[in-house]
This record gives sequence, structure tokens and C-alpha cells, in this order.
Amino acid sequence: MTLVRSKRREVALEGLQEQHKTFSRVLKYIFAFSLFTGLILGAYQLNSRTAEMLRQVEMYREGLSNLRQHNAVLDIQIAKLVLGRDVIN
Repeated sequence: MTLVRSKRREVALEGLQEQHKTFSRVLKYIFAFSLFTGLILGAYQLNSRTAEMLRQVEMYREGLSNLRQHNAVLDIQIAKLVLGRDVIN
């Protein structure tokens, strides 16, 4: 093997190593970007679901409050009927 061929192979090997380093860097950045994007989208989805659940809980609380009011009114009406003091307005 001559010195020229050896030098050419070294240059070719160095070129391949540089390409591999560049490719590795690009893959690292792509992976980091996709991971970051996934985290952002996951957080957005979780926030959206939480907001929807809060709206539903608020609706259930309002419904429960209405039921309690109706229950109180019915209790008063039942007490009037049982005691015989039903007053017609």
C-alpha cells in the first residue's frame, strides 16, 4: 500500500466520521424538538381536559344547589300538610 492510498483512505474515513457526527447532532436535535413538542401538546391536552372537567363540576354544583332548594321547599310543604296548616295563598 502506498502512502497516497493510505492518505486517501484516511481522508475518506475522516469525511465519514464528520458525516456521522453531523447526522448524530441532527438526530439529537430532532429528538429533543419532538420530545419538547410532545410535552407541550400533552400539557395543552391535559389543560383542556381539566377545564372541561371544571365546567362539568360547576354544572353539577349548580344542579345540586337547585335540588337542595327544591328539597327545602318540599320539606316545608310536607310539614304544612302533616300539621294541617296548609295555607292557600
